[in-house]
This record gives sequence, C-alpha cells and structure tokens, in this order.
Amino acid sequence: MIYKIIAMPVIGFIIGYLTNYIAVKLLFHPRNKILGIQGILPKRKKQLAGKIADISPEIIMPEFRKIEKIPIIGEKIINAFQRAVEKQINSLSLNELEKLIYKVIKKELKFIVWIGGILGFLIGCIQSLILLI
Repeated sequence: MIYKIIAMPVIGFIIGYLTNYIAVKLLFHPRNKILGIQGILPKRKKQLAGKIADISPEIIMPEFRKIEKIPIIGEKIINAFQRAVEKQINSLSLNELEKLIYKVIKKELKFIVWIGGILGFLIGCIQSLILLI
C-alpha cells in the first residue's frame, strides 16, 4: 500500500515532465513530415516570419511608427524594413532559427517542462490522498 502512495506522485511527475518535454520538442521537430506530424516551426516558418516582420517595427522601436507619417517615403521605409526582417528570418536554416528561438525563450521552455512535472506530482499526491480515504 505504501508503495502505491509513493508511486503515484513519482509516476505523475514523470508523466507530466515527459509530456511537456515532448510537447516542447514538437515545436521544432520533426523537421520533415513523419506520419503526418511536423514540428510547428518547420511547418509554419514562412507564416511566422511574416507575422514577426509585421510587428518588428513596434518591437524594435515604437517610435519607428512615426516614420510612417513622413509624406511619400514613410510607408515605403516601414515596408522595406519589414520585408528585410521577413527575408532575414526566411534565410535562416531551421537549425539556426531553432538556436535563435532557444536563446530568446530557453528559460520559459524549461519552465514549461518542469511545471508539467510539478503538476503531475501534485495530481499524484491528490490521488494518493484519495487512496488513503
């Protein structure tokens, strides 16, 4: 009986951790479709590049939007900047883009994996308490 009580939180942690670990890996892998499954980044790289390019002036410098108000050339400057950002992102290999994204959100991805384990552990503890009742 005691083994079941101890095993539930441990197994819950392992399941939660591994589930979130796999989910994070599926953001980037597989690079090519396997059985209809492809990583989100490889599958939607061009769409993501376009969306990042759209918001890039605001991310880099909110004042950049003031350039749009310059008669005749303002909007052209913004569009050229956005096209350059999109082109640069699309020119990166999937490996380079993955490394870049990991540099930016590495801590957050680790947090997601660990929180899965912690939540699984807590659910296992609740199951153990229910078993004791």
